[in-house]
Amino acid sequence: MNSFPITRTPTLASYVTVLRTIGAPVEAGLRRARLPTLFEEMPDAWISYKRLRYFTADMAAREGIPELGLIPEASDLERGLSEAFLNPLMRIPTLFLALQTIPSLTSRQTSNIRFWLETSGDQARTCLQMPLPPEVPGYAIGETRTLRLIEKIIRAFVGDDFVPTRVLLASRPSDLHFDLESAYAGVPVRTGQPYGAIEFPRVLLVSTQNMAGPRTAAADGSPDTLSDALEACLPPYLLEGYLHASLAAEIAGCGKRTLQRRLAEEGTTYREVVDRVRCRVAISELQNADMSLWQLSQRLAYSEQSAFSRAFQRWTGLSPGEYRAHIHFRSPGS
Repeated sequence: MNSFPITRTPTLASYVTVLRTIGAPVEAGLRRARLPTLFEEMPDAWISYKRLRYFTADMAAREGIPELGLIPEASDLERGLSEAFLNPLMRIPTLFLALQTIPSLTSRQTSNIRFWLETSGDQARTCLQMPLPPEVPGYAIGETRTLRLIEKIIRAFVGDDFVPTRVLLASRPSDLHFDLESAYAGVPVRTGQPYGAIEFPRVLLVSTQNMAGPRTAAADGSPDTLSDALEACLPPYLLEGYLHASLAAEIAGCGKRTLQRRLAEEGTTYREVVDRVRCRVAISELQNADMSLWQLSQRLAYSEQSAFSRAFQRWTGLSPGEYRAHIHFRSPGS
């Protein structure tokens, strides 16, 4: 563990964007907080997280914006998260896998931060413990911003109409100098909790990523990376059995080693590509009530239905039967 918590400069940049929009004296604030005024010249560098906290608390107080962490520009995904964190996250096919992967990615953005996923009954909860305790100035700003980022990640999978069931804040009520009900649009909020969290229906964990981001195809609709092109081509081949890497290399017009090297350059593997294809096809086909789980497992080139069921549980946190029973949660007008 680091001797003191640090964070990437995009974390600072997202706040600076908001402050510059309203004409705040950002450079003076950076100097007061002992932060580098030329940080934007090194867009993926590290800075002291504690100094960042002091900067946000100081600027929010001077500019009269205690809700700084909830202003949309402060929690913009592409501006506020490093590519090392966001790019791998946006390759993941389901919300469940994304939320399970975030703990392994957090150190690429901010050190000494803890993130985990809990499920209980029909609810899921994404939980967060921030670096440094609530007594350090700026805690509420950092916590509300980070939870809003998590909410936007969930929305990238679930859709723009996503609304949490409940929000938990570790921030002390005395540090939240704004109207919580208005800020959270009526969503119930509990403060002074052991940790922060976003609660939502557990069935949404099966949601697939629908955000225009690092994996988006080119404007004409054609894939613009090798992994995207393979994911577009593989589904029909699954009907003939598992597509081995050697055949995939022939389809891509290269050797097997070249295929593996090029996929590695894109931050993925051939096995992960096949896994994502199977996941997306499974979620789509489970909406077909006429197809049995055995038929679907065969379509996805699994030797046994039980192997498919285990894979689906790994992808989504739900069994295929649970997802099919709750499909009305994702249906239009439900």
